[in-house]
Amino acid sequence: MIGIKPFDAIIFGDGKDFNAKERTFRESDFFINPIPILSGLNKASDKKLNIEFLSLAKGENLYFKAPLDIKILKGKDKVLKPTLTKLDNVITEETEEPIEYFLDYKTQEKIEDINAYIKDEELIKYLKDEEISINDTISFQKELRTGIKIDKSKGTTQEGYLFTQSFLRFDDDVYFYVKASEEIKDVETLVVGGESKLSVVIKKDNDLTDKLLKEKEHIKDMVRNTGFFKLILLTPTNRVLHIEGTKLINKVIGKHITYSSWIKLKDEKTGFPTRIYRLIPEGSVIFYKVEDMAKIDEIFDRYYLKPAYYELEYPYFDTNNPVGFGLSIIGALNLEGGKG
Repeated sequence: MIGIKPFDAIIFGDGKDFNAKERTFRESDFFINPIPILSGLNKASDKKLNIEFLSLAKGENLYFKAPLDIKILKGKDKVLKPTLTKLDNVITEETEEPIEYFLDYKTQEKIEDINAYIKDEELIKYLKDEEISINDTISFQKELRTGIKIDKSKGTTQEGYLFTQSFLRFDDDVYFYVKASEEIKDVETLVVGGESKLSVVIKKDNDLTDKLLKEKEHIKDMVRNTGFFKLILLTPTNRVLHIEGTKLINKVIGKHITYSSWIKLKDEKTGFPTRIYRLIPEGSVIFYKVEDMAKIDEIFDRYYLKPAYYELEYPYFDTNNPVGFGLSIIGALNLEGGKG
C-alpha cells in the first residue's frame, strides 16, 4: 500500500491530443481516475500492474465521493437521507416501464448534491443506514494557468501557441491511497497526470481499508434481514449491471463522463487515444432487491470493496487485468414499512 502525493497542482486530461494552436483552453474535471495513477506506477516500476483499490486520503483516513442518493438542503449542511418507498404501477414518461420503488426525501425545500469527498467513518455510517455528517470533507480549488509553447531548438516562444489550462490543487495533507497487485519497491517519485507533474510516493505499512472490511459481515447480515441493498461506485464504471439473484429496482447516477485516454504500445515512440467511453461517475448508487438469498455471500465477495462492477470491454474493463475502474462497496437498505 502506498500514498501518492502531488508536489504541485495537477491536471488530468480527457485523452484528446492537446495541440496548443488548435485548443486554447484545457479543462480538468476531477474524478477518481485510475488510469494516470496506473500509468505512472507502471512506468516508474517497469511492471504491468493492476489496481485493487484507489481513493483519496488525508492522514490515516480514506475519503470517498459522497453517494448521490444523499442530499443537503440548498445552502445548508443538513444531510437528507431518502426513504425507499414501494408504489403500485407507477409509469414514468422516460421509460414507460413500471417502477415499484422510489426515493422520498420528505421535504418541499430545494435539495442539492454533496459535491465533496466524505471521510471513511461517515461512509461506514452511511453503509449501515445511519445518519451522517459532512463536517470533514475534501474538495478542490481550480487554478487557471497560462502557458505558451517553447521552441526548444531556438529557446524562444512560438507565435500563436498561447493557451490556458485549469489545474487542481490538493490541500497539503491530501494524497491518493493505492493498493496495487504487487508491492511497489524502490520508487520514491512518479509522474501523474499531464504536464509531467511529479508526485512523491509514501510507503504505508498499515492497510487503511481495514475499517471498511471489518464492517462487511455486519452489513451482510443487515441485507439478509431486509432483503435489499445498495451498491455505491467508488470509481467510475461503464455499465449498470443486472446482478444474478437480484432485481434492479432504482438507481441514482450522476452525469456521464465522456472519457478517452492515451495508449502507448510497447516499443512504440508515439501513442494514440482510445475510443471515447461514457463512464458512470463515482458516487452513483444502484439499488437492488435480493430474490435469491443464497447469492448474498457471492455478491459481497465479488462487489464489496473490489474493482469488479463493470461489463467486459477492452482495454480498461478487463476481468483479468483490472485497472481500478468499477471499484464498489455495498450498503444496507431499509424499505419503508418493512420488506417489499
